[in-house]
Amino acid sequence: MTKSILLLAAAAVFSFSACTQTNNTSSAQTVNTVNTNENKAAPANESNSAPANVSSKTPAENDCRICDFDFANYKGELKKEEVEGLLLALNDEYLATAVYEQVNKDFNDPRPFVNIVEAEKRHAERLKTLFAAYKIPVPENPWTGSTAKFKSVTEACKAGVEGEIVNRQLYDKLFKSTVREDILIVYRALQRASDENHLPAFERCGGGGGRGRGPGGGMNRGNF
Repeated sequence: MTKSILLLAAAAVFSFSACTQTNNTSSAQTVNTVNTNENKAAPANESNSAPANVSSKTPAENDCRICDFDFANYKGELKKEEVEGLLLALNDEYLATAVYEQVNKDFNDPRPFVNIVEAEKRHAERLKTLFAAYKIPVPENPWTGSTAKFKSVTEACKAGVEGEIVNRQLYDKLFKSTVREDILIVYRALQRASDENHLPAFERCGGGGGRGRGPGGGMNRGNF
């Protein structure tokens, strides 16, 4: 595993209590794709108990560039943990989009990146509907143009595999941040899409494939 892959994996695991802005850090070498697993995820908690807190990590492990949120002036109905969860999820989509756009730019739109990046954009838009519903301002993507570069498509795919695995852990934590079914439905859908489509695609191209272009190339995660 290359040094860049290790950095990518280390920066991808986020937690709710440490959701702070880290614009001055250099841990943009992360590949994150958002995931959901409707079949594997635990169902929404039917009780009215408060969402569970998740233990904090070091700033290097929580590089959320959009998490500097003004809770004092927030007028929506979500709890702090729920807002933080949505911010972490959107940050993750933004980061994945920026990384894959850079790979496409550097290697002339290789698959599966050329298709997966479009899926990441759709996922971000789906999260933004929740931001609108709960009156959370939607931040711009701060990751564009400031992510890792790779020596080859194969190297980028191997980093993608690491990113998908750690993001599965992220969504496992996000499931604990809320009992609201509308939010959980989105989280599950994003995790499932990554597990069932992105991860297998990166595993295949990480073994030496994934360099060609052409109609229908890459993995299509559906119109989420």
